[in-house]
Amino acid sequence: MASTRALDGLTIVFDLDGTLVDTAPDLIGALNHTLTTSGLGTVPDIAVSELIGSGAKAMIKAGLAHQNAELPDDHIDDMFTTFLDFYIENIAIDSRPYEGCEAALSRLTSAGATLAVCTNKRQNLADTLLLKLGLADRFEAIVGADSVPNRKPDPGHISEAIRRAGRSQSDAIMVGDSLTDERAAHGAGLPFILCPFGYGPVDETPPGHRFVLKRYADLTVEMALQITEAYAATVSRDTSDV
Repeated sequence: MASTRALDGLTIVFDLDGTLVDTAPDLIGALNHTLTTSGLGTVPDIAVSELIGSGAKAMIKAGLAHQNAELPDDHIDDMFTTFLDFYIENIAIDSRPYEGCEAALSRLTSAGATLAVCTNKRQNLADTLLLKLGLADRFEAIVGADSVPNRKPDPGHISEAIRRAGRSQSDAIMVGDSLTDERAAHGAGLPFILCPFGYGPVDETPPGHRFVLKRYADLTVEMALQITEAYAATVSRDTSDV
């Protein structure tokens, strides 16, 4: 049994969409509203779910491609504005934290961990979503894509989230659902916890050290300790082999 403050000094950084919160219903709802506003048909969830972490424009372009529709860039820019206007008004209609997520966050903070969010969502959207879901106060820092010079997979995005949380990058873990998150974690020199229940996509051959979280009930204090210890041991072996 881990001590009650076993995670003092540890920072756990979470991705948002597909990691903390299942945001697909409202994002795809905004996409389909945008498409129908332009006189097009809707698209099934599976056509765009893997692009959720890539931003609204990527989803719009995928929606157009699914219907073999080609539109000029200025029209896509107008669709992007329509998407954002609709989404921010409907950002938390059906989006919900994943089962067990809130209990896991409580366990980690009670054990002394500092929590942060590093997301490729725009800052105002991330802030609004977490506030509406009652999650914002759980995090010492929330850093959106437009709050840094370069977003994930640039490792500097994670580094900035840790810095704003007032912690050290030398003792941190990244939790995410995609290869984008994993590459950023690897570049920042952090162990990575994959959430396979998210949106992906994920490379079958990970770029770094990967641990898998099948459900939030498994994200315990003991698991966090085991990951940091296993990662430190692996890095030590890798360094000694150089």
